[in-house]
Amino acid sequence: MTRFIEFVIALVLVAVLFVIVGVALPDHRNVRHSVETNRPVRLVYDLLNGFQRFAEWHPLRMHDPAIKYTLEGAERGVGAVLRFESANQKIGAGTLTITDSIEDSSIEFSIDNNAYGSNKTSVFTLDERGKTVDINWEYDVDYGWNLFGRYAGLYVSRTVGDDLKLGLANLTGLLSTIPNHDYSSLAIEQIDLPAQHILYVTTTADRNITAVEEGMDAGIKLVRSAIAANGLEAAGPVRLITTNFADKKYEFDVAIPVRRPSAAAAEPSEPAADAAADSVVQTLEPLEGLRLPEKVQQGVAYTGKALKAHFAGHPATLPLIRDMVRAYAATHGLPVHDRAFEEYLNELNTSVDQTEFEVYWPIK
Repeated sequence: MTRFIEFVIALVLVAVLFVIVGVALPDHRNVRHSVETNRPVRLVYDLLNGFQRFAEWHPLRMHDPAIKYTLEGAERGVGAVLRFESANQKIGAGTLTITDSIEDSSIEFSIDNNAYGSNKTSVFTLDERGKTVDINWEYDVDYGWNLFGRYAGLYVSRTVGDDLKLGLANLTGLLSTIPNHDYSSLAIEQIDLPAQHILYVTTTADRNITAVEEGMDAGIKLVRSAIAANGLEAAGPVRLITTNFADKKYEFDVAIPVRRPSAAAAEPSEPAADAAADSVVQTLEPLEGLRLPEKVQQGVAYTGKALKAHFAGHPATLPLIRDMVRAYAATHGLPVHDRAFEEYLNELNTSVDQTEFEVYWPIK
């Protein structure tokens, strides 16, 4: 009986000690880690300001490759929601929601999961330092009077902290795969391109602006001659469609959208923001009976979703603009495919510094 009483007293002492120590422990924890990247701040911000590429850098999938993600709410920014569900009991189910977003500065996520605590937030702050950006990731949690939570907070620097380090390493690795171009000066939008008939000429030129313009000029003359000879009319500006941008040679198509004059009212000549590409393809009447010169070919222009950017300046800058659009696509989780192309909104004899273009890159 004496030993039993001693055992009960020991339990009471342990419980009292547990409570006393628990009350003395902090009711709030904060963990912060940083990493440096040489990518422009806009690329970092856009990559984090949505969940399209979340699975490629966040540690959750590394803990459970079979974890399931569901995107809800806004596509990007405040209101974007990611729900996750895992058979791993340590992960369970939960939700991340973007609750605050300041362009090129910070993104805040609220976290609802099975871990101890409340008011859990994950905040990224971006600090530009010349040609580099510091990516700071911090985690905050309140435990209140939950003593088990306060004790769990003793290990948060290892449990959550290690994940922050791992996630930042993954993030910089992912950023290194994205073209290092700052596209913040470009207005880029996602559109749907309707189906259009085109006549085009395939051209190869040396990689200098004079040779490319000479090749374009020759191609334009051939295509316009074929348009006139077949009683067609242009349905849009001249297009330069890149096939291969090699070190010494540049392969491209010079194309012009065309239609029969009677089809002018039926066929869209401008990209439609909400056009259903498949239905447009089905209603596009074939162009039959054309008599084309040897080098001029007939086809249908790319139809479907694409990124579009307006640019005014020297044509020699176009490769850089294409790379900017490709970088934008990468940070927004929009895989590019097919071939990039430009519409020349001016004639080639326009002063090169006043040339205007619409730059397109098809996306999946």
